[in-house]
Amino acid sequence: MALEYLPIMAQSAGPKPPRVLASSSISSWFPMAKPVEESRVALLTSAALRLTHQQHFLPGEDLSYRLIPSVPGNGEIVLDHHSRIGPVPRQDPEIVFPMTALASLATKQVVGSISAFHVSFKGGIRRHQEIENQLAPAIVRELKHAGVDLALLVTY
Repeated sequence: MALEYLPIMAQSAGPKPPRVLASSSISSWFPMAKPVEESRVALLTSAALRLTHQQHFLPGEDLSYRLIPSVPGNGEIVLDHHSRIGPVPRQDPEIVFPMTALASLATKQVVGSISAFHVSFKGGIRRHQEIENQLAPAIVRELKHAGVDLALLVTY
């Protein structure tokens, strides 16, 4: 049976501001500085994932983010995103946060290395200006500080 994603999301959504087609004032695409097999890679997920000891994501328009260490065993991953399609990712966060698959790519030398941490934030936020001017630059600073060359966005 096919998953009817948009109708499920429409039913589960509370009152929200109208969707506005937003276009960034700056380019989102940049040429690769290194070949992928030499690049340090991080995952970005919009699933509002966190470790059990980290602060919860707030319901609604939470513009914060969490750093998830790459080293296994740093705590159980919890999904805070409120969605009716959440039961499966809650049981297996790898669906929305494929750390094992990325580790396999590093072992096979498809990617150069894995970042010491990955970044999780909450998707579905409609505050586009604040995302562009506050959240995205903060995440970019974290990734640059960690020497990340390539970030893979896994949407939820």
